[in-house]
Amino acid sequence: MPLDLARIEKKAISESVAEQLRLAILRGEVAIGERLPPERELAPRFGTNRNTLREAIRSLEAQGLVVARQGDGVRVADFRQTGELSLLPDLIRVASKDERNAMLTDVLLMRRRMAVEVAGLAANRATPEHIERLQSLMAQQIRNDGDILLTMQADLTLYQAMVAAAGSVVATLMFHSLGRLSQAFVERMPALLFVHPEYIERMGAAVDAIARGDAAAASAAVDELLTQTDNTLMQRVELFG
Repeated sequence: MPLDLARIEKKAISESVAEQLRLAILRGEVAIGERLPPERELAPRFGTNRNTLREAIRSLEAQGLVVARQGDGVRVADFRQTGELSLLPDLIRVASKDERNAMLTDVLLMRRRMAVEVAGLAANRATPEHIERLQSLMAQQIRNDGDILLTMQADLTLYQAMVAAAGSVVATLMFHSLGRLSQAFVERMPALLFVHPEYIERMGAAVDAIARGDAAAASAAVDELLTQTDNTLMQRVELFG
C-alpha cells in the first residue's frame, strides 16, 4: 500500500500544534475556563490551516484538556479533574519539584499495587511456556547483576513476561501506560536509575513462587521488593532529584 505522504505530514503538523497548545495549558499560560482564541486567529499563529488546527483541538479534547461547545468556542478544562493518564508525561515536564515528587510517589504506589496483583494472577494462570520464559529472564538477570542499565532493561522485559503470564488484556494496557510514565520520570530524574541490592534475591523468589503456583508468596515477594525499592528511590530523589 503506497504511503499517503500528504496525510502523514498533516498529522505531524497537527501533533506539533497539539503539543504546543498542551504545554501552554499545562504551564498555566491559558487559565482554566478561559476561551482559546478563535480559529481565524489561532491558525495563523501556528502557520497552519483551520482543518489541521481542528485536528489538534480534537486531540486535546480527547485528553480532557479542553471542551468545545457550539456557540461558546473552545475553553480550557480543569484537566486535573477531567484529564487522561496520557497527560502525565507532559505534566511532569512543567511541574514544580514538589508537584513532580508527589506525582512520582503516586505513580510508584500504583505501579506497586498493580505489580502485586499481576504476580498473583501469573502464579494462578501461567503456562509452562510462561514459566520457562520467566525463569530464563531471571537467569539473565543474575548474569546482569552489577550492570544497572542492563538490569533495568531486563527488568522491564521480565515484568512484561509476568503480565503476559497473568493473561489479562487490562493489565497489559495498564502496564504499557505505567511504563511510559516511568520512562518520562527517569528522563527527568536520573536519580531513578537504581537497582535495589536485594533485587536478584527478591525477584528470584517471586519467579520461583509463580513457577510453583503460590500466588500469595509471589505477591508478597513483589510487594516487599517494590516497597523497599520505592522508599529508596524517594530518598534518592530528595537528595539528587
